[in-house]
Amino acid sequence: MTYWTSEDNVAGKPGTALFIILPTIGCYRFRIGKACYMCAYPTSAPKTKWSQDAIVDYVRKALKKIEGKKGPFAVRMFTSGSFLDNGELKPETRRKIFEILSKMENVEEIVIESRSELVRYDAVKELAEIVPDKHFEVAIGLETANDDIAEISINKGNTFEDFVRASEITRKAGAKVKTYLLLKPIFLSERDGIRDAKESILKAEPYTDTFSINITDIQKGTLYERLWEKKEYRPPWLWSAVEVLIWAKKRFPDKRILSDPVGAGSPRGPHNCLTDYDRTIGRAIKKFSATQDLSYLKNLEPECREEWSYIVENGLLDWQLLTW
Repeated sequence: MTYWTSEDNVAGKPGTALFIILPTIGCYRFRIGKACYMCAYPTSAPKTKWSQDAIVDYVRKALKKIEGKKGPFAVRMFTSGSFLDNGELKPETRRKIFEILSKMENVEEIVIESRSELVRYDAVKELAEIVPDKHFEVAIGLETANDDIAEISINKGNTFEDFVRASEITRKAGAKVKTYLLLKPIFLSERDGIRDAKESILKAEPYTDTFSINITDIQKGTLYERLWEKKEYRPPWLWSAVEVLIWAKKRFPDKRILSDPVGAGSPRGPHNCLTDYDRTIGRAIKKFSATQDLSYLKNLEPECREEWSYIVENGLLDWQLLTW
């Protein structure tokens, strides 16, 4: 069973998020051989297709984890694809799930994910009307506002204009927009990865309520893994994530700026010098995300920061580095 709780930011204040990975067939682009280069999530989709009723029952079971408990709670539902894809979840299934959530007073926030092209006004409006008193967000994987990077480094299959359209539809339908950005796609130096994240935030800000900075990690069976194995790609430094998060929160203090550094301090995850302090920085990023308090990021010890600064200032590429 794939659901868990974690400290998180809930509708702008500290709380707990319940994450639920729904057992759908996963992203349609993965199934037609056009997956994003960094993503292996659809490989975990069930080999045997679940019925729509079974998926609803699964959600009910997951919600028992927070049933009757004091909130605030956020419920974040992922499908390794798109919640709004009728091939994964039928409209009546989405309605049933939201009707269940509408009756849970301790759930103050609901987040679903969708690719840009699958965001439709009627589908979002229908769900928004079921939970009018809750913070409802549609999370859209923009990854980068640079269309060339999106195509060459990610194979996203979407443009920035596609994202803008989806965002405008989402807001018009009565929901908020969470924008996923990928820190340091392949073929970018550390310096260029930081610059791309900042430029993407500036460009996407008018269409975004919450930013989620996804710090690249290495997933099995991906192009990113093959380049990492050849030492032609290194996951971002944690200092790069700290730099982007501090900059973004200072620039847009009224926006929620979130990040969950998956695998922090491991070779496959974002890391600095692979010391125990890397995990301390990872925990600080999570505390910042939950509280939006920049002091968690500003009071870190500068371990390995000189090495990181040298690499960024000189624009060194990963294959030029002798140490990892």
